[in-house]
Amino acid sequence: MSNKVVQHPHHDLMVEAARERELADSAEGQALLTAIDSAVRAYSDFLERHGLIWEDVPDDLPRLKAQALVVTLDYGDGNYAVDISLKDGACDRVYGNGVDPDPDGRGPPAIPHERRPD
Repeated sequence: MSNKVVQHPHHDLMVEAARERELADSAEGQALLTAIDSAVRAYSDFLERHGLIWEDVPDDLPRLKAQALVVTLDYGDGNYAVDISLKDGACDRVYGNGVDPDPDGRGPPAIPHERRPD
């Protein structure tokens, strides 16, 4: 009888995930995440103060004008490009893939275009 030990088929990925979690949970990782959180919230507050997230509607609940603030650092093309956008905000609904974020469909309709898979 053989006592052969077989490595899990996803062992290497699981090791990378453990390392990623370890770094994210480290003191330095947590400090950096706190700084990112503070910066993103400050920018969100700025956009909100200028009426890009909510619109007051007389005698009704506020109208949601954007679904999310999305911050992306893309490593794919080697340029490390940062993109900051309002998902389903006005620019996304005019130039991108956005749809009306308001649950009741209030506000101007999005410009109709073919939905992209992203």
